[in-house]
Amino acid sequence: TKLEEEAFRRATSVYLVDRTIPMLPEKLSNNLCSLRPNEDKLVFSAVFEMNHAAQVVGEWFGRAIIHSDRRFAYEEAQEVIEDTENKEPIYDLILKNLNRMALILRKERFSKGAFNFETNETKFNLDEKGRPIGVFQKVRKDAHKLIEEFMLLANKHVAQFVYNIAKKKDKEAEAYTMVYRVHEPPNPTKMETFAKFANKLGFVVKTGSTAALSKSLNGLMTEIEGSPVQNVLESLAVRTMSKARYSTQNLGHFGLAFDHYSHFTSPIRRYPDVMAHRMLQ
Repeated sequence: TKLEEEAFRRATSVYLVDRTIPMLPEKLSNNLCSLRPNEDKLVFSAVFEMNHAAQVVGEWFGRAIIHSDRRFAYEEAQEVIEDTENKEPIYDLILKNLNRMALILRKERFSKGAFNFETNETKFNLDEKGRPIGVFQKVRKDAHKLIEEFMLLANKHVAQFVYNIAKKKDKEAEAYTMVYRVHEPPNPTKMETFAKFANKLGFVVKTGSTAALSKSLNGLMTEIEGSPVQNVLESLAVRTMSKARYSTQNLGHFGLAFDHYSHFTSPIRRYPDVMAHRMLQ
């Protein structure tokens, strides 16, 4: 379709200081495809049944209709999470329970070696002519992290699901190709250089096995939090990492400590997600 061609040509939405250039026309991305409350929306869902310990005990992928009762801004959701008076009982129960499970998922990720780079997003205040007149940091709170954890869960399980099917049908594996989001371990030479630099500032980075490196880097991030060298070492650590990329080879995701990972959750702003939807179907 023309829509498909345009999405392919643009590849992703582009985010500038004062505007977004959407991959799909705004009438679609902000209206038809947006999960606005009190409207039926056609979706491709990843539905999980989870127990109290945030373990997935059942999953289902498929076409569905979603009807949202309430749309929360991050700030509104955060207020409910932090509220001790339970002013909105139903949302209070749902959001606090989801947040509790997200914290479990997050802790589990880090225990398996995922990196904890907590960098805050920088935003600009603009005047009426679009010129920057101030800068501020957008702090990530539990509401942001909650959404992130469940998106990671969906992306991981979609990739795992397709990978397992392809493995069973290896004679016709070509028919079960998937676009994976992969992140390879860092270049050992670059990592050694970073470790020496950190060492000169009085910090130790162990560069042995992958697990030891992950644990050591997470320990370093905790140690430097709030210190004068935090920004320098954090940005250098990020630059030392390999760049994440898309591949039809399942090479795993080093930074997230996942064996399988895809991009599935944003088909209105990333063409690889459109491909993942098509392949999953």
